[in-house]
Amino acid sequence: MISTPSTTVRISERLTPLHGIAAIDAQGSELPLDPSERRISAWSRFWRVTDPALRDAGIKGERIIAKYRLVACLLLFTLPLRAVMSHPELRQNWVGLAISSAGVMAGIIFMILTRRDAVRPWIGFAASLLDVTFVSTGLAAFVVLGAPQIAVNSRVIFEVYFLCLAVTCLRYDRRICLVTGLMIMLQYTLIVWWASTTLDSSPAWMDGTYGRFDFEDQVARLVLLGIATIVSLTIVLRVQQLRVLSVRDRLTGLMIRGYFDERLGEAFDRAQRTGDSLAVAMIDLDYFKSFNDRFGHAVGDLVLASVSRTIGRLVRSEDVVGRYGGEELIVMLPGLDRTKATERMERIRRAISQVRVELDSHPAVRMSPQPDLFSEDTTEFGRTVLTASIGVASWPDDKADTVEALVYRADSRLLSAKSTGRNRVVSSAGGTDEFAILSVS
Repeated sequence: MISTPSTTVRISERLTPLHGIAAIDAQGSELPLDPSERRISAWSRFWRVTDPALRDAGIKGERIIAKYRLVACLLLFTLPLRAVMSHPELRQNWVGLAISSAGVMAGIIFMILTRRDAVRPWIGFAASLLDVTFVSTGLAAFVVLGAPQIAVNSRVIFEVYFLCLAVTCLRYDRRICLVTGLMIMLQYTLIVWWASTTLDSSPAWMDGTYGRFDFEDQVARLVLLGIATIVSLTIVLRVQQLRVLSVRDRLTGLMIRGYFDERLGEAFDRAQRTGDSLAVAMIDLDYFKSFNDRFGHAVGDLVLASVSRTIGRLVRSEDVVGRYGGEELIVMLPGLDRTKATERMERIRRAISQVRVELDSHPAVRMSPQPDLFSEDTTEFGRTVLTASIGVASWPDDKADTVEALVYRADSRLLSAKSTGRNRVVSSAGGTDEFAILSVS
């Protein structure tokens, strides 16, 4: 049997500052659920992008990039094609045509990959690095063709590096931005070094049309690339912060209702296309209003934040938890049928009942089965403070035609759980009037 985690909340009689209980700080950074995670270095946290809101925004950005990449590759393809038709005897025209053709093929492949329901996290890295490599290949081709002065003094192809960096800002991923910038600087450094090895052997350097090799100019180009990388990274970090602040409740760290509804609608449409299961659970904390009335909203906020973090430890990375209103929470469970979703909600219900509260010198309090009443025990601290009622609905088990109908059924079963004694999970066992109830005394 899997053990249920226990959480102890210690509350001072003094007002608790918001920064002491909030799950999202003022800069939009998500605070660790586990205190042990606070010891992780900033560099380690930099490489950990676990927020589903950022992943979702990155996927949408990748789809936009894929469309524009394919259009840009098709337009660029016409340039070497026209050059080949005009001067088929020049090798550089054929090399340009080959590179642009490869770009079109890559654009089609990434267009197909991003149109799938499940977009792999490595696609952003692969697409960005491939874009950079295409630009570097174009510059390196001039060295191969005996025109190294064009490779290091290009006034057109080199600027495409900055476009590659700008595009990374649409991916909402600081890691991709940094890796792309470093890869650009590395590849261009290699091209400059390769071109410099031909100074004494290539007669092309005598042609001043594209300029001659100047070491200080190349260093200046690398410095500009570094500055552009820093600026792009700063933009991405700020956009990530704003994104988190716009879709997450600061107190609990859970998704706000508007964004949750958007994600749930997308998941429901995807489940209908693929035939996968999708479950929704509504969670309501029993007698929470009475708790607020007795101890104040500052204490209630702390308990609600602790409950939210407890739920966060028990859900999967693909699950989405939202704050539906007040003390009412909602959970989306993609890929789980009614039985598995009910079992997971039962674990969450047990975990909520294990949240302990200590109020300085006050005796511990246990929520009474009767509304607006409390029982006190002066001999023991840390008794269970609150319980939760949960309603579960699932597709296709409940045959809901719309996502609104699915949420309505989960809400109806939540009301059934509250009317039949609270502190339980209710899910349909067959028809709409028949229920399966899981509870403990």
